[in-house]
Amino acid sequence: MRCRQTVLFVVLWCGWGLVLSASATDRVFRVPGTHPAGLEFDGRHLWLADHMGLEIVRIDPADGRVMSTLPAPGFAPRGLAWDGELLWCSDAEAGWIYGIDVKTGVSRRILESNAKKPGALAFDGSFLWLVDHGSRRILKINRRDGMMHENIPVPADSLRGLSHDGAYLWTCDPDENLLYRLDPTDGQVVTFIPAPGPCPHGLCWDGKTLWNVDYQTLKMVRLDLGGSGMSRRSDPRVIDWEIVQVFRNNGPGVVEDLEVFIAVPETLPNQEMMGDPVFDPAPAAFVSDRWGQRFARFLFARLEAGERVKATLRVRSRHYLSEIFVFPERVQGLDRIPDSLDPFLADGFKYDLKHPLIRSAVDEAVGGETRPYWIMRRIFRFIDDRIEYNLKPLGGWNPAPTVLRRGTGSCSEYTFLFIAMCRAAGLPARYAGSVVVRGPDRGFDDVWHRWAEVYLPGYGWVPVDVQAADNKEPARAARCIGTVGNRFLITTRGGGDSRYLDSYYNFNARWKTRGRAQVVSRQYAEYVPVEAKDPSS
Repeated sequence: MRCRQTVLFVVLWCGWGLVLSASATDRVFRVPGTHPAGLEFDGRHLWLADHMGLEIVRIDPADGRVMSTLPAPGFAPRGLAWDGELLWCSDAEAGWIYGIDVKTGVSRRILESNAKKPGALAFDGSFLWLVDHGSRRILKINRRDGMMHENIPVPADSLRGLSHDGAYLWTCDPDENLLYRLDPTDGQVVTFIPAPGPCPHGLCWDGKTLWNVDYQTLKMVRLDLGGSGMSRRSDPRVIDWEIVQVFRNNGPGVVEDLEVFIAVPETLPNQEMMGDPVFDPAPAAFVSDRWGQRFARFLFARLEAGERVKATLRVRSRHYLSEIFVFPERVQGLDRIPDSLDPFLADGFKYDLKHPLIRSAVDEAVGGETRPYWIMRRIFRFIDDRIEYNLKPLGGWNPAPTVLRRGTGSCSEYTFLFIAMCRAAGLPARYAGSVVVRGPDRGFDDVWHRWAEVYLPGYGWVPVDVQAADNKEPARAARCIGTVGNRFLITTRGGGDSRYLDSYYNFNARWKTRGRAQVVSRQYAEYVPVEAKDPSS
């Protein structure tokens, strides 16, 4: 049965703005059988393996009609791959790869897979590629003898389909409900997109786009990958926030005046402000820095010894998992970066763009690359390979060259280094700072989090959390590009060297003292999740 259905959302990103439009309708069929596994396209027809029915079915891609059926060559068919002559089928039980003549159903070639636990299969025009769940690698295999030539890491533990689009490998992750596009030279995830169903399994490329079969819905879908970009928002949650700065003068001297700044959050793609913030006490004024960041400014006069004051911002907001799905070939060139973004290419107090360490790091990471997406990815990988996370570095937040020399850093220091290297390579970059939900229930945050945003022409500002990518699994690292979770209240966006924040985010304060006054300050946030069934309560 043929039906029409919206598969994905196409989204144009203008800075942090969203313009949503439904993608073109495309084909969706009910699959024959009940346990779909491998999927392949031979230039005219689709082939689908049923791992429990033990058969391989030929399907008309125009209407989903079954054209013919072949018996599976083994007792646990998993992957299918077409090489122009034979339909190859991997078998998880026997560990063999069978080359089937589709006219006769005879397996003309039988190869030992040399895999501990063979799974999905693909053909790149010269070699077979096989997912080995046992070794957690994807093997590049010679069809003549079945021997491995090269291998790359799997992007995630749970993989099913595998296909080759002429340049990249595509695979399915049913646990995360995502499709990944992999660089076959090193296994890094280049693009990730949402699967069209809840449990993606078989996957194939028809020369123009992907087909995906879902194990749970038993539907086969032809994806629409058109448009200049794609994005989605999901997993909404409503949270009440209280952001606080407290100051106490332990004396014996006097604090003559105290100036406090709290960054004011606004509606962004990952968050919607559900009403205006409430302040206590009322701010003396609202001010903005050169980056357009807005602050509530509080003034307290003359704190005697033992006196305590507090500035508070309260707000309710709805948060989403916000994802941008970047296709490198759709990112425009460096010449498409507008002149208005020149301030985000300038040097800064924490960047030191002309430092020899920064210059040599950029030369090593970027080389002769001129494409903005790949400049960003090379810098991303360079930092991920060389810096380890340390929440409390020596001497506080250090500038980018110091972080690079030391090899460790906090989230802010990862961000300083990433911004410095991007700007030195000609890519505008800035940072976002946030308050963080640390658990599912009412809680407390005084650690915060900061990440970078890079401008990719054609997409706009794209979040990049290099510190969160400190993970050996390629898929999780790649999802740190373009993703903001639903546990972050972004309060601050800036390029650095703010008149009111200096190099801080969320808060800042300044005071003057007379005599031996000891000022103790504390900054924290409390959050309370609001029941989704009654977000107005």
